[in-house]
Amino acid sequence: MSQNLTQIEQEIRTILAAFLKNPPELTGSTDLIEDLNLESIQIIEFVVEIEDHYDIAIDLESLSNVHTISQLAEVVARNQA
Repeated sequence: MSQNLTQIEQEIRTILAAFLKNPPELTGSTDLIEDLNLESIQIIEFVVEIEDHYDIAIDLESLSNVHTISQLAEVVARNQA
């Protein structure tokens, strides 16, 4: 892996903060749906930004169990390997 999970998680939080208009405090345990009230189209747009940032492709199956920023960071790390 080219980056560790902490670095990836921090970058995801930065990207997400820019993506949202007025985000609350973002942590690794922030739930993309429950805490941020993101709709499915917003999640897809955000994931596309993550894919572009890391130059990876994330399959939908990998995203099916992703709820938190930390879980998304783990998916990104696996896809970078």
